[in-house]
Amino acid sequence: MIDQLMALDPGGRGIAAFFVRGGATAAARALRRSRRVLLTTGFMVGPGLPETDGPPGAACLGRALRALGAEVTYVTDAVALPPLQAALKILGEPAAVLTFHVPHAAGGGPEPGAARQTARLLAEHQPTHLVAIERPGRARDGEYRSARGQSLTEWNGPLDELFLAASARTVTVGIGDGGNEIGMGTVHARVARAGAVFRAIASVVKVRHLVVAGVSNWGAYGVVAELARLAGRPLLHTAEEEDAMVRACVDAGAVDGLTRRAEPTVDGLPLPAHIGMLELLRTMESPRSTGGPKK
Repeated sequence: MIDQLMALDPGGRGIAAFFVRGGATAAARALRRSRRVLLTTGFMVGPGLPETDGPPGAACLGRALRALGAEVTYVTDAVALPPLQAALKILGEPAAVLTFHVPHAAGGGPEPGAARQTARLLAEHQPTHLVAIERPGRARDGEYRSARGQSLTEWNGPLDELFLAASARTVTVGIGDGGNEIGMGTVHARVARAGAVFRAIASVVKVRHLVVAGVSNWGAYGVVAELARLAGRPLLHTAEEEDAMVRACVDAGAVDGLTRRAEPTVDGLPLPAHIGMLELLRTMESPRSTGGPKK
């Protein structure tokens, strides 16, 4: 049932072409006993314009993993720092976040400093798991692109280097909704076949476990719902917290990734749509006995 919810595409993004069945379940099983998680999010759609999609999902998943005993470290660009901290604060989580922003070299691709900072982060934190939620993944030409094909490379640091440099022992998870995020390289051929724009934006950055959803926040919530089922305890946040998180992200400088307006919407969808998805998932994380079939 959670798979069916993840496959909903009210924004008409075309995710059916590259949806991964069982993605949320597989990711949750991989994260169930994670020890040290490095979690990244933040998608800049313009100068000083981080998305509302990503930070709420990261805060929700990070809180769930901490509740299950993992050490969680967040990392993002300086511009995306305030919305992520705002979402964490709403959930009562520690708001310490590492920042990473190495400029891209002329002609595309990260500067040498990206490799050094990546190596330093991996050596210092030694993550058992790397997770990306709505974070740009480079296309074949090294550019980060919007869903419309516009280059966003100038405003997004090369945090996907973490996933490219991770050892084979590190479990990697990617959550996305458009084909241009970290992890979508796992289904690159399917994304590229979805149309000309998809061919241009398709990320080549692979992960071991990919979660595709109609909205990336929903993908993170789906993983948390599956974690809750595995752990036998509720882990999702409330409708009131969802409303507060999105509004806090906007107050901290985030915008809707599609409209680029500073309003409490995510991917062009109003808050009731996101609260409705959350409430459905909250029902799924704690299945109730129905008393058998009706007669």
